[in-house]
Amino acid sequence: MGGSATAVKDRVDEVKTTAHDTIDKAAEAARPTVEKLSSTAHVAVDKVSTAASQAASMMTEKAGQMKDLQDQVIADTRVRVREKPMTALAIAAGAGFILSRLLRR
Repeated sequence: MGGSATAVKDRVDEVKTTAHDTIDKAAEAARPTVEKLSSTAHVAVDKVSTAASQAASMMTEKAGQMKDLQDQVIADTRVRVREKPMTALAIAAGAGFILSRLLRR
């Protein structure tokens, strides 16, 4: 039995070595594909990052423009209310009445 146990151990070692060699060959063969995929993924991430940065910059710029427009509308409204306070009061009362009617429904 000692001889057959040695033969089995030798066969196991041989299969183990063959398996390791096969794994190493497969890993080596896959390396260029993995590197290409990795490179492509990096390029894609860079493009998305650039687009997101540009979108954020544009949104910041548009937000500033909207703030300026809001300030201008408020300033114009103040001037008109000071020029014609009774008209502004009548418009406000009318708008309040219409709004209350709409919200009751």
